[in-house]
Amino acid sequence: MEMVSIPVITIICYLAGEFFKLVVLRKKKRYKYIPIIVGGIGGGLGLIIYFNSPELLFNTRNPFMAIAIGIISGLASTGTNEVVKNLIKEKEENGRDI
Repeated sequence: MEMVSIPVITIICYLAGEFFKLVVLRKKKRYKYIPIIVGGIGGGLGLIIYFNSPELLFNTRNPFMAIAIGIISGLASTGTNEVVKNLIKEKEENGRDI
């Protein structure tokens, strides 16, 4: 069960980043704030999970580790977005399926 919480934080942060991109940060110049936003959301989710059931975050012993795990999971959503974006871009440039 403890392996499920990290991908869940990443998916929630990814969806939050896409929401902010579509609704709040409509200009491309503001997209640079998305990693900060998803990192903060991930840290908050890590802290919430820590206080509800710390065994879901690899039995962390203090809230600072939970925040760090959440921030890293949130920032992983930004990396996932870049991978997906680059795969789509490569597919369009080559005109073939991957």
